[in-house]
Order: sequence, then structure tokens, then C-alpha cells
Amino acid sequence: MTGDKWFRPKRFGYGATPDNWKGWAFMVVYVAIVVALSLTLIYEGAAAWLVVLVVLALTGATIPLIKAKTDGDWRWRWH
Repeated sequence: MTGDKWFRPKRFGYGATPDNWKGWAFMVVYVAIVVALSLTLIYEGAAAWLVVLVVLALTGATIPLIKAKTDGDWRWRWH
């Protein structure tokens, strides 16, 4: 594992998982932002589709960073 990589490829399936404290900290901050923004939108009376759209947009925006910070490639893994 190199020092600038925060995630590693998943052992099974597709994608990545946090590999060190930086990856875990990133995920905690991401989840906190998604929850806070979603609750704010719901409290303000936003439609459910808008909340889903915002969560999808935030998730889509984080994927390139996670891919760039992954120590390896993203592909489907059976074993």
C-alpha cells in the first residue's frame, strides 16, 4: 500500500473499501454531509425525488476521487 492511497479494491464484488484512517475519515465526512443535507432538505419540505437526486449527485461526485485514491483497479472480483 502506498502512502497516498486511501482505499483498496474490494475482495469480493466491485468497487473499493477504506484502507486507512484517511479513507475512513473521508467516508465519515461524506456520510455526515449526505445525512445533514438530506435532513435539511426534508425539514424544508423538499420533495423526495429532490433528496434522492442530491444524494446521487454527491455520490457521483465522490466516485472519481475514490477511484483516484484506490490502490489498484476497480473490477468485479469473485475470489
